[in-house]
Amino acid sequence: MQDRGYAPKSINTYVGAVQSLAKYYDIPISMRFISRPPAKAVHKKHPWTIEEIGMFTSLMDNIQYKCVAACIVQSGLSISDLLGLRYGDIKGEFEKGITPLCLGLSRKKTNIPFLTFLGSWALSLLRRHLDGKNLQDETPLFTVSTRAVDGYFARTATKFSGGEFEGRNPYSPHSLRAAFRMILSDHKVDPLYIEFWMGHKVPEQQSPMSVKAAKAGGKHTAHWLSLG
Repeated sequence: MQDRGYAPKSINTYVGAVQSLAKYYDIPISMRFISRPPAKAVHKKHPWTIEEIGMFTSLMDNIQYKCVAACIVQSGLSISDLLGLRYGDIKGEFEKGITPLCLGLSRKKTNIPFLTFLGSWALSLLRRHLDGKNLQDETPLFTVSTRAVDGYFARTATKFSGGEFEGRNPYSPHSLRAAFRMILSDHKVDPLYIEFWMGHKVPEQQSPMSVKAAKAGGKHTAHWLSLG
């Protein structure tokens, strides 16, 4: 299979499937003398600091992708939830100039309702990105796909890291979502608040949440996720 150009992961998947089938029929298969390829290296997400995030985004010459990065860092939104935003989701507070801007959403993946925020850094980039556009309630804030964002981040990561990397991109959009949690945790923010802002399910009996408390907490912590 290696000679035919199959990736190590695919080879190991096929071998595992054959093993499972043999086990079902009680046919012993020894892997002792079979040389399986090592799995492709998979890197962990990069442990960002806000200063490093500033350096990373400074390498982005496209305002839309830079805005995507800033929004993920300041809101903790997943890339799918972020790219699903419409102008109507931000219109009220955005047009009033309220900062940080509160977002009341439900996660696409789980339909869990939650609140999160966009701070001054993300909003300043968003205003530049949306400038001159004909904005209706159903207008998407972003016109790129998840795949396009991943590709742009990978190219930026090559510049940021000074060379190619093996395996998954440790500087992916998802790594910035993880940075949201890590930076707030480093500042001793209540984990239940962080989980709520990220759209994770919080047990009702443990939840400290109310709309008022969530908004107050978000306004208090926004400066920790801002540049400068």
